[in-house]
Amino acid sequence: MSSVKVLGIVGFALSLTACVPDWARENETGLLMEIAGITGVPGNEGFAAGDILLSDVFPDLNDDALVTVNVYRKNPTVASTSPLEHVRLESYQVRYFRSDGQSVEGVDVPRRITGALSSQRFHTPTETGEIEIDALVTVVRQQAKNEAPLRNLVGIFRGGTGSLLFPGQGIITTVAEITVYARQVTTGEPLSASGRFQVTFGDFDNAQ
Repeated sequence: MSSVKVLGIVGFALSLTACVPDWARENETGLLMEIAGITGVPGNEGFAAGDILLSDVFPDLNDDALVTVNVYRKNPTVASTSPLEHVRLESYQVRYFRSDGQSVEGVDVPRRITGALSSQRFHTPTETGEIEIDALVTVVRQQAKNEAPLRNLVGIFRGGTGSLLFPGQGIITTVAEITVYARQVTTGEPLSASGRFQVTFGDFDNAQ
């Protein structure tokens, strides 16, 4: 076979690979996983409004989020199900960034965190559609409220007046990216899904 033909075959194969979407190359299971929704669960003086969590930096309590994860088949025509395809949620990661590009962990935004998901399990999705499960994750740990940059927000508001001691300071608005990691029980093949929502930090208790 001539070198020209070999190069042509290789080039054709590479072009086919380039057309394959990332999820098909990175996920070898017959399933897809996605985050369908995120709802903030504030610790104390903070509160959640729609897709926004207001995290109070004092007192230093955890803030959580209810993450709705679903699994469905890549091939929707498959009608048979098997417990061999069960998927187990294993862990999650939360990282923060800001829209202004100032996103140095421990300086501009809290440090990323990881945690376990208590081995929550999905049953196999059927031909009727997706399977959904809610997982509670900690979005802001109380330790982070005792570290920079969140601890720097404590006391910036004048008690009871709602005004700032230092104009232009007192609030940090971030996007929290939550990534959930899972594994197909029998094959051990990994799955993952990510979702984002807004988390705004401030000393809201002292601002009231």
